Amino acid sequence: MSKKLLMAAADAASAAAKEEHIQIPLRNWIDGEDADKSSAAASSESQLIFDVSKSRSDENINIRRSKESIIRKVTVAYGIVELLVRCQDNNVALDDDAKIGTDNFAVCVCKKKKRSSSSWTDVRGVTMISSGLSLSIEEPSYLSCLFEDDDDEGGEKDGRQMGRYLEVELDAANKTDCCDNGSADNDEMSKHRCHYLLAKLFYELFTQEEFRDDNYPIGDDYDEPVHKKAKKASLSEREGGVVVSNNYGSDLFSISARMQQLSVPASICRMVQNLLESVSESGAVDAYKTLGEVGKDLHLLLLDPDRFLFDHEEGESPDSMQLLYRKEKLYGRDKEETLITDTFCRVTRGKSEAFFIGGFSGSGKSMLVDTLRVRVKNVGGYVIKHKFDAISQDRPLSGVISAVNQLCLKIKDRLTSQRLAALSKKLKDDFGADIVLLARMLPNVCALSPEFSSLAGEVEDGNTSDKMNARSVSFTLLRFVRLVSSPKRPIMLFLDDLQWADDTALDVVHTFLSDRMGSCMFFVGTYRDNEVQIGHAIFDLLQKLETSNVPTTKVSLTGLDRGDLNKMMSDSLGLYSRICKSLSDIVFQKTKGNPFFVLEFIQSLQSRDLLQYDSCQKRWLWNEDAIRAEEITDNVLHLLSSKLSQLPNKVRLLLKVMACFGTSTNESVIDYLSESPEYAGIRNGLEGAISDGFIELNAEGYIKFVHDKVREAAYNLTPDRDKKQLH
Repeated sequence: MSKKLLMAAADAASAAAKEEHIQIPLRNWIDGEDADKSSAAASSESQLIFDVSKSRSDENINIRRSKESIIRKVTVAYGIVELLVRCQDNNVALDDDAKIGTDNFAVCVCKKKKRSSSSWTDVRGVTMISSGLSLSIEEPSYLSCLFEDDDDEGGEKDGRQMGRYLEVELDAANKTDCCDNGSADNDEMSKHRCHYLLAKLFYELFTQEEFRDDNYPIGDDYDEPVHKKAKKASLSEREGGVVVSNNYGSDLFSISARMQQLSVPASICRMVQNLLESVSESGAVDAYKTLGEVGKDLHLLLLDPDRFLFDHEEGESPDSMQLLYRKEKLYGRDKEETLITDTFCRVTRGKSEAFFIGGFSGSGKSMLVDTLRVRVKNVGGYVIKHKFDAISQDRPLSGVISAVNQLCLKIKDRLTSQRLAALSKKLKDDFGADIVLLARMLPNVCALSPEFSSLAGEVEDGNTSDKMNARSVSFTLLRFVRLVSSPKRPIMLFLDDLQWADDTALDVVHTFLSDRMGSCMFFVGTYRDNEVQIGHAIFDLLQKLETSNVPTTKVSLTGLDRGDLNKMMSDSLGLYSRICKSLSDIVFQKTKGNPFFVLEFIQSLQSRDLLQYDSCQKRWLWNEDAIRAEEITDNVLHLLSSKLSQLPNKVRLLLKVMACFGTSTNESVIDYLSESPEYAGIRNGLEGAISDGFIELNAEGYIKFVHDKVREAAYNLTPDRDKKQLH
């Protein structure tokens, strides 16, 4: 953790210690929240009359305040559920209406001089009055300081995402003696009653409306005659409020619809509905089974409200809704992520190490390596990378040389002018006349110092007779690496797709790692272990590293397990994980948990309307029977090829041409080709290919495929008879 973050955490902890807290009865607290919302709306309307130019700003402020209020309510709901769970653990009966009612709870909040200074983080605890149980709601200080919500100069919030990772703890006075005199009734009827009362409490918490239970079918009047029930329902309708009757199929949806009508997020409406479904005997698959499930869902809403809690923007059509992929998140690789991080930490102590990652294409090998990039940069190190492919086999050393050539520019951008001058002197002193050979091999060396600029001409004038053999190249690169690397400036060399590398390139890697004269390198190599046979150069390298006593770690990535895949699906759909578990189980059977294959499969379901967004329910729906009947090949190329074949001609032309250049192409190449009649429309396909997610354009002007499987599928679009012409 950085010094700045530690100081912020200390300040947050100190401020929390000085806070004054007060207890407010839950009903009064709800009324206060409702009053604040009404006041803000009225203020906005009055300002709109006098100053139209501020209307949009006021609208954004009101939306923000409304979201903050919802988060405070969800925080209170989370505290209540966690209290009820602890009541069950301590044999406190929960089938009493008075115990799970609005009047039996109090909210602990920060004492503010004025209500307008309220924040979504104000709720500090919840108390159950009848049992005397109190529960503190806390956020670790090192996290809370990241979500500070101070107003900016214009009086508006800075727009950072609202999210909380909360921890709850029973107050010390409650830990030893918190049982009442009654005994817990743990039968099904008690559980149903508890869930019903909690649904009622949530309804009142989020709508400020009374939830009438005159016709609740579980309890002493369960066998009450039908005509009496009908009379009660009629009276209740005349008196107003929401009534639950025996007709669960329609009433549950009417309750959910009423909540949505009152601007309650669909995620909360769904929670109340699932609580009521657990009371009925309909066997609804989404019904809650335990209070623990409710607490888990509430924690998820607080952790990532933009994804799980708040509804999508109004006005978006179902066809325009996009799945909420976390492209930057690495699922199910916590153990491997810790292992590669620990290995790099050892390298920063001054000894080179190697880390090999095997796995099928799409298993997340490159993403695992990417998790280390920020850490390497933070300690002053450099990350250099090269991706091998079938085309590069004709130039075995070019990949390693290209990666080290990148290093020169990274050094230039990172070091101060004084440090660059010192490094340039070291290079001149060490290489002497051989500096020209180094510059010929690594042209970017000329960018390290104005003194080296004169070498550029000599590099261009070099002739083929000066070309060096593999051993000379290896030694020259090693000399350079020794001078620019150190424990404070380690180099991470990442070579991707080693199944396409040969022994010449990997011998250079061995030279780097086995050096004992000052170089400091962390080598990471990834490869498709299902495409590597015994006798491949990778295994020769492993043997050589072992002989040279170079510490080496080897891991193999398999498919995600069912739990991690369920989490991935939950994030993508913005739904509670328990709701999308049945779908994720089917996807697991079809894809064997391969992350890239999962994403492609889900996108194919969406494109064929087997997965659709329902704007009324504000959630994704799917046809499980149709998806289960899908015949899916084990090869992800089948899905990609089907998708690519449906693209416009100009997009397909771009992808086919790019695939012949390898995994990446300079944008200038596309511009050059577009000037010829044969490829005149190739430039027009660039924007479409990027928007469809097949390629991406980086800041250096390089266009790259988002995955090597996309490149393979694009390459297969060209008939074999035409590939030679394109090459």
